[in-house]
Amino acid sequence: MSIQSPPNVTRDGSSAFLKATTDVRHREWRLPSVLASVPGMRRGLRGLLDDSALSNDEIEDLLLAASEAANNAVEHALQPTKPFFDVCTEVDDGQVTIVVHDYGGWRQQTFPSDRGRGLAMMRALADTTVITSSHGTTVTIRSRRAGPGAMADPGGA
Repeated sequence: MSIQSPPNVTRDGSSAFLKATTDVRHREWRLPSVLASVPGMRRGLRGLLDDSALSNDEIEDLLLAASEAANNAVEHALQPTKPFFDVCTEVDDGQVTIVVHDYGGWRQQTFPSDRGRGLAMMRALADTTVITSSHGTTVTIRSRRAGPGAMADPGGA
């Protein structure tokens, strides 16, 4: 059985959508493409992940990787066709997946630069893939924990 709440609109104009089932939690955000959106996304993710069985270190790794992906969606999307980016998170059967999607083109790094370490950092923190297309960039971040156990027991023992 799926329980669905209506979108919540926050003070910064972002919206969040929460859908839950007995063993899957799914949350989506549509956030304005401004850096001020990232801390709110991080707080929302923390609330979702704090209810999982992930360790504090695993949660912090996922939050840092997702924040970097969101920062990149804001700062590096070239000529975005929409003024927002989307974040979709799912906690299911011991696996956490966070997807960040922007609506701009891929901006190649210019050298020399003191920047450009974000993708390497995300990949060090979690299983991370990046797909670029003419419709935007999608970063998928997955926890390294596999199998049952990432969901906290709602009965609490």
